[in-house]
Amino acid sequence: MINEIKLSKHGRAYISLHMKPYGKERLTAVEYKLDTGADLTTVSKETLSAVLGYTKEWIAEHTVQDMTRTVSRAGGKAEPACYVVIPTSNILGRELSNWPFYIRAEEDNDFPNLLGINILSYFNFSFSYDKGFLNIEPAVAPVIKLPMLVSQEIGELKRTI
Repeated sequence: MINEIKLSKHGRAYISLHMKPYGKERLTAVEYKLDTGADLTTVSKETLSAVLGYTKEWIAEHTVQDMTRTVSRAGGKAEPACYVVIPTSNILGRELSNWPFYIRAEEDNDFPNLLGINILSYFNFSFSYDKGFLNIEPAVAPVIKLPMLVSQEIGELKRTI
């Protein structure tokens, strides 16, 4: 099934990623900017706490420092990536089980929640700038192979390194 998403007036695509709030059964929609230049999917601490209800203590306790990956920060700096694993998320009908979301620095002025190619590689998408839409649909297999954590799963797809 192809999903058609309207582009913003600046040609940006924003996609709702449904994430499971802390201690809740329902999923909550969180807006993500599609960023084909980002290799990681990021989330802000503000989104984790204010929108999804994860406490600062939970975030601190569950944050993993990944010394093999780096995240670009405001001012062009790069530093080792920190991530948290969100138990359940869903994008366009595809379930993400225990997926790592890399944490954006608070001082980063860019859109705090970025949907990177590590998740987008599981979708076929095309931009129609003249009509102002993005067409996106689940791919049968990942389109781009990037290093990920062991046994990452999206729905029925399974990927191991």
